[in-house]
Order: sequence, then C-alpha cells, then structure tokens
Amino acid sequence: MKIKPKVPIMYKNKFPKSFINDLNGWNFTQEELIKNKGKILTLDIDFGNVCSLNCPHCFRRDNKIDFGKGKPMSYDETIKLIKDAKKLGLKSVKFLGAGEPFENKRFIEFLRFLKDLDIIPLIFTKGHIIGDDNLAKIWNSDYGITNSKELIEELEKVNASILLGFNSFNTEKQDKMVGGIKGYTLKRNRALELLTEAGFNKSNPTRLCLAANPVTHDNYEEMFEIYKWGRVRNLYLIVCPTMVSGRCAETKAWERITPSQEDLIDLYVQIYKFNIEKGIQTLKQIEKEGISAYAGGCPCHQIACGMYITLGGLVLRCPGDDVTVFGDIRTKSLKDIWINSENYKRAGTFNCGCPPKMGKTFDYDFFEKVMSKLKENAFNNQ
Repeated sequence: MKIKPKVPIMYKNKFPKSFINDLNGWNFTQEELIKNKGKILTLDIDFGNVCSLNCPHCFRRDNKIDFGKGKPMSYDETIKLIKDAKKLGLKSVKFLGAGEPFENKRFIEFLRFLKDLDIIPLIFTKGHIIGDDNLAKIWNSDYGITNSKELIEELEKVNASILLGFNSFNTEKQDKMVGGIKGYTLKRNRALELLTEAGFNKSNPTRLCLAANPVTHDNYEEMFEIYKWGRVRNLYLIVCPTMVSGRCAETKAWERITPSQEDLIDLYVQIYKFNIEKGIQTLKQIEKEGISAYAGGCPCHQIACGMYITLGGLVLRCPGDDVTVFGDIRTKSLKDIWINSENYKRAGTFNCGCPPKMGKTFDYDFFEKVMSKLKENAFNNQ
C-alpha cells in the first residue's frame, strides 16, 4: 500500500532566491572550507550498536572493521574524542551507527553535551523510535520524556538536524527494506509528520532530510517522485547508490542491488533538471560546483574536512570505506592521525566526488556523463 505522509507543500512554484540547498550543519561553503583549511570541521561517529531493525543494505552490519577487533569506545572516551576535535575546529557531528542512535539511553545526555560545546548534531535515524510514543518513553524516560512530541522538543533544544531513512512510500516495500519489520513504515511516517509539525523544515537551510539512499532496483522507479515530493516540502534529500561497505562490501552484494549506470545517470539528470526548473540551482552553478555524489545536493567534501570514527576507535576515511584505516585513537592522538591522513591533504576541496564508490557503484566517468547529458538537455530546451 502506498501511503504518503501528511506534510504540507512549502514551495508550490519557484524556490526563493534566498533558498539554501543544504541541511543545517551538513556541509560548508567554499569560503568556509578555505577559511578553515586544515581544520576538522565535522566528524562521523558511531554511538552504540543496538538496532532492532535488520536492513539488508546496512553499511555497518557485518563490517570488516567492526566487532572483535577492540572493545567499543566508552562514553567517557567518546566525550574526550569530541573535546579533542573541538580544539581542532569541530563544528558538527554526524551520527551514522553502528546502531540506531535513539536506541541508546545516553543519547540525549550526549546531545546536551554537544549543545554546550555549540556543535551541531546531525542524526541518521530510521524514525521508528521517534514515531512511537511507547518506544520514545522506553528509551528516554530517564529524562522525563514520555512520548514522541516530548522527544522532538528535546531535539529542538539541542539544535539537531534529522536525516530520516526514507526508501519508499510503499509500506510493504519499505518494511522489507528494514528487514521485514511489519508496521515500521507507519511509525516512520508519523515521525516525519511530527517533525514537520514541530517546524524542523521551516528554517533555511532546513533541519530535516529524507535519506532516500541507497537507490536500488527495488526503489529506483520511486526515487524521482520521492525527491520532488520532499524538495517542495523543504526537505533535503540524499539520493545515491549504496556505500561499498558493510553488507554491500563484496562485489556481488552491491552489484545485485545497484541499478545500471545508464539508469543512475538518467535519475541524476532528472533531478538536476528539476532543480534548475524550480530555481534550487542554476546550470552555471552546477557547472562551477560539479555534479554531487548526492544527486541534486551540495557536493560531498567531508573527506576534506573530517573523518569517520568507528565504535571501536578506528579512524577511517569516511563511512563508505571500511578498508582505508588512518589510525586508532587509543594509540595515537586525533591531531596526529588527522594531519597524517589523506583527508588532510584534500583540505579546502569543495567537491571530492566519492572515492570509495568510484569504479564500483559509480563508473569512473559517471559525473562527467551526467554533466554532459544535463548540458545537452539544457541546450535542446533553449
């Protein structure tokens, strides 16, 4: 059954000239990257490993660098990590896993700590805790939170941006994409409705994102519809093929779920054409910035201003790479690991493409082909 969350449209026609094509805290401008060249501006981190879902494409489950190779970082170790990173320029933290962040009873405590340091938290979540009053209470009763709305009020207080997993409007298909958890999609939809009611999509840039990734054979036909539906409601979108890590690290795994390069190119071109038509971007701007790994979004530059810290304390290039290890924060300082990393050498770069996916879920000339086809379409429409 296809069910669309009840979220009002914000931009019926052209987007305002002042519109910022980003999610609060997610990216940095070219000027900010140059001004802060060499600083750690963002970190991707794990926070706990509990997750009641079982997504078949999970980039953290069955990961090569995961468990059995060192005990998980303690809460105090994570606090120290953030304090050390703050001295190196840290402005935002992205919570990616290894579990569902809201299935951790110390998560709110940690978010309050980040707020005290003026660090923006960006939370990847599947939304089933936020969208279920009972689960919101179970995991957060120590803070006096008794339902979903009170949990969202707390997220507002800590200036969080939410990246909500959103692979399909279809309930059967979406439930399947989180491991066959019946009833999941309705909880996710309620989470989105409550977050928009609370105003998370009312700011510029927005503080609410639909993480529609990965694009697979199962949801490819819906992806452009989801993109358009979200953007006119001031929801940022993450659209891209799967990370080549975790359960999709092996060639057969990512090949099995990833659409053809021709289909992906067509999807990216459709999205960029929509952006141009709606005034989200101009062709001139896209040519200057380059095609983003996240279709229609701000180019990825996290590997020029940050790194990924796993639950076990290993420092990786980024979440999509479970091969390139820069070091271990238990044996070297974060500063030493950073200045000796390949990411540090990219400092100041605005569009880094997506090195872990190149030659795999992205052909080496993928971005060039998207740009060429987009310009060809623009010329034909003149």
